Amino acid sequence: MLRLILAFVDIMLHRRGPDTLPSSPFLLWALLPASLVADFAVLWLAGQPPRAFALDALTLGLDIWFVWALLRAFNRQPRFRQTMTALLGAGLLLTALQAPLAAFEPPLDSEAPTLTPRGLLLLLTYVWAVDIAGFVFSRALERPYFLCVSIVIGYSFLILSLQETLMRPVA
Repeated sequence: MLRLILAFVDIMLHRRGPDTLPSSPFLLWALLPASLVADFAVLWLAGQPPRAFALDALTLGLDIWFVWALLRAFNRQPRFRQTMTALLGAGLLLTALQAPLAAFEPPLDSEAPTLTPRGLLLLLTYVWAVDIAGFVFSRALERPYFLCVSIVIGYSFLILSLQETLMRPVA
């Protein structure tokens, strides 16, 4: 178990690619609910409304579809399990880093939002997640890193706009 965690840490630090992970269906299926539970825990600690949990599950499903579609677009479907495993494992570790930050973050005042040190750390973990996803995709697709980061940023903006739209209060 420790070797697997260290493999994910190496991926997060760009020392290994997703190709070094086993192409195991069991590992992928074990990481999916673990990732969902960890995300739910962070949302609960942050005091998010209940519909945020459903939105998080939807986002995970869209992430899986996006990874598969991107690999299919570049004709790299056999790398799906390793790529998705790398993204889920790194995301799980990032979520563990975000949990203490989310628990003590006061809700933003919509009148005058300010960037607190904790908010800055959460933003840095989000930027790191984009960096990790770009690195994993560059290795999986055998394409330049900056192209893959651009793809991840575009996808992230789409997901953020979807989340913003679905989290608006119903009038």
